[in-house]
Amino acid sequence: MTVRLKPQQALVLSFLILILIGTFALQLPGVTVPGRELAWHEALFRATSAVCVTGLAVRSPEDFTPFGQAILAVLFQLGGIGILTFGLVFLVLFGGKVSFFGRQLAQGVLGRGPWEDLWPVLRAVIVVTLLLEGIGTVLLTVAWMPEMGLARAVGWGAYHAVSAFCNAGFGLHPDSLLPWRGNVLVVGTVGLLLIIGGLGFLPLTDLYDRFVTRRRRPATLHTRVALTVSAVLLVVGTVGILALEWNGSFAGLPFGTRILDAVFQAATPRTAGFSTMDLGRYTPAALLFTLMLMFVGASPGSTGGGIKTTTIGVLLAAQLSRARGQRWVSAWGREIPEGVLGAAVSLTLTATTLVFLGSMAILEIERLGRTALGTTAGFLPVVFETVSAFATVGLSTGITSQLLVPSRMVLVLLMFLGRVGPLTFALALAGRHRRRDWRYPTESVMIG
Repeated sequence: MTVRLKPQQALVLSFLILILIGTFALQLPGVTVPGRELAWHEALFRATSAVCVTGLAVRSPEDFTPFGQAILAVLFQLGGIGILTFGLVFLVLFGGKVSFFGRQLAQGVLGRGPWEDLWPVLRAVIVVTLLLEGIGTVLLTVAWMPEMGLARAVGWGAYHAVSAFCNAGFGLHPDSLLPWRGNVLVVGTVGLLLIIGGLGFLPLTDLYDRFVTRRRRPATLHTRVALTVSAVLLVVGTVGILALEWNGSFAGLPFGTRILDAVFQAATPRTAGFSTMDLGRYTPAALLFTLMLMFVGASPGSTGGGIKTTTIGVLLAAQLSRARGQRWVSAWGREIPEGVLGAAVSLTLTATTLVFLGSMAILEIERLGRTALGTTAGFLPVVFETVSAFATVGLSTGITSQLLVPSRMVLVLLMFLGRVGPLTFALALAGRHRRRDWRYPTESVMIG
């Protein structure tokens, strides 16, 4: 009997299979330092966090050998771009033909379509990815070479460049980028990579076509919304972090370091996981502000999570249109279809519900386990951790390793749902009962 999968089901299964393979691989001999082997639930948590490009961890990076770090790098590279994307690239390279099913898969992973020829799009994605990760590797190698030497600096540079572009948030230092606070080359390189990686492949390929191939076609509405909302959130985030932490975590720091840290800490919730500050020292207001940035996340078709910039853009456009008394929703003079607005509302409500239920489950588990996180004092850190998991951010106030195993499993589920998308997961479960296409036309706005 032949089993015919829907594109949504294939997408969900690809991530699930990769997580299971990663869990097995992380328990192989030589992955961790002797005496620091991973329990099955620790391996599952780490593999899910890597494949879903989250960055949350229950074990220190120092527990892993170079072999183990290489496995993690492969996992978040495949998880960031999508293992199906690599599969389609190799299929085309070896002379295979991509079926309509394959085109639907690419449309789901990359967030664009349809195409007359799929190869130029796949080529642009791979070229842009390798080019940016290569440039990042060189810059970070130059930055770290004086203190580490060439060989180690190259390894650290490549690992952090891939992790940053894929918005994975995994670093090789237990304190993330805190030791290089104020280092413009390190912080600036990682910051630019995570911002670009979070834009999504549709804006990147549009920019690639415009500035590299010089095809002077107008930017799509999706690209305009994604770039505009991303820029606004970066500016608002920077100003907000500066205002809330000026006399807190920034106290005593040089003015230039404060600005650099604020920009980076405004960008990393979108959804990178790297940090130049100790979030455990954040004020409650700053934590709540960062939580909202994490909930929004990156753009569709990117390496990041969250409800996506385009979702917020569409909802804001709807609010402005209603305030003006318009009967339709528009942006840049183009009408946004009702289906897109409905998807934005549905995704926001679904995400809010998942975060609410996940937070409540963890708080109750910790309360029954009689831990400090199950008290009122643990409320904000737990909610912050839950949003970080669902939005595949990876930022933490430091409570990840303190959580009980059942609580970690809740985070595993949230990371998985956040990476594949709750609406995509729901459509995968619906299977054949869903008859309409699961995406929208290219000249519209992609949601989720």
